[in-house]
Amino acid sequence: MLAYIAKIDVTNKVVIKDDQFEEISFEDLADELPDDTPRYVVLSYKLLHGDGRTSYPLVFIYYLPETSKPSNRMLYASTLQLFSKELHLSDPLMLSDKNDLSKQWLEDRLSKHSK
Repeated sequence: MLAYIAKIDVTNKVVIKDDQFEEISFEDLADELPDDTPRYVVLSYKLLHGDGRTSYPLVFIYYLPETSKPSNRMLYASTLQLFSKELHLSDPLMLSDKNDLSKQWLEDRLSKHSK
């Protein structure tokens, strides 16, 4: 899957690219996320549907670790809607523990989102 990770440059108060991957596994993506700082993650994910169709949705994940500083939590929360709107993304999937990030985690949330 393709992944784009964005962070907020706290000094300049702008969203910037943290990293980008042409091909990355869920495990490697989780390893790329910091332990205690939020990130915005956009994935292009190959989703196989029960009826045989294949789609490639853009998935927006708002990674917000419980150990984040309150000031970072507020900063990322206040920028979330603007980031989503500017990139024409759907509502974010919330992720608080990077170790939960897996194919099953994502597909469970995508199936709930599509209903």
